[in-house]
Amino acid sequence: MDLSSEKAVAEIGEVCRRSGFFSVRGHGIPAALVTSAFEETARFYARPLREKTEFNAGMRSQFLGYRSVGQEKSTSHAGGEACEQYRIGRTTGALASGRPADFYHEPFRRCSGLFERMAVLGDTLLSACAEGLAQSGDFFDPYLKPPMHRLGLNHYKVGYGAEIANTVDYAMSPHIDHALFTVVAQDEPGLEVRGADGDWTPVPVVPDAFFVFLGDYLQRWTNGTYKAVFHRVGPVTTDRMSIQYKHRPSYSTVVAPLDPFVSAANPPRYEPFDTGSQYASLLASLIGDREAAP
Repeated sequence: MDLSSEKAVAEIGEVCRRSGFFSVRGHGIPAALVTSAFEETARFYARPLREKTEFNAGMRSQFLGYRSVGQEKSTSHAGGEACEQYRIGRTTGALASGRPADFYHEPFRRCSGLFERMAVLGDTLLSACAEGLAQSGDFFDPYLKPPMHRLGLNHYKVGYGAEIANTVDYAMSPHIDHALFTVVAQDEPGLEVRGADGDWTPVPVVPDAFFVFLGDYLQRWTNGTYKAVFHRVGPVTTDRMSIQYKHRPSYSTVVAPLDPFVSAANPPRYEPFDTGSQYASLLASLIGDREAAP
């Protein structure tokens, strides 16, 4: 489907108001590139731990790099997230770690190519989201100069929850992403989204399709017109990987309800959120800083 067509714009606008999640086919990203990105991710996670921790993430790397099993604290229970994680993507400039951003991208050349294609898709989706609000397609563009998009590469292995002594059966805690939206590919089922009725719905693996769900920033900007989506990863019964692209604004963009969505009858429902330093502080509280770990 042409995502800029009048029909697609109407469908995206309607579903963003109703549930905040949908699948996309005809996105223009070759299936072979997605497959090679999964293969590259599997090769990285098969490395010995000592090699993976050479790329440890922390504040000094602007959170690019590797997060070990359980390193990220859960926001809903006393344990940690039962997966390994890796982040590549845009930065604000030179890293305090003294390494170039390209150092953290080195194990993921195919994923870096996918990241660039995802950014183009993300721009198209954001334009459709804007038009679905009866705004111009470039309505949100001033807030994305330059953008801080990220690509997450997660590995969920059977037994990781027990390994870190979690007392819950789900592998990733329920949360809303700090992003405009997230575009997901998964090699095995596991992702679940929470509907308006509070029930959790499994997201199937659909060949040649991406799953998209809205994050906090679009909900906040539109004063709740568009719905952010609580999601989690349920119990892991088969080893799985997921690739998540997050479309994000520029560093230090303060996200608050925008004028077209605020009125005397509909006052601001959300506090401003600084997507730069405030978000970095939140990440630091969740994952700490292990860049110096052996």
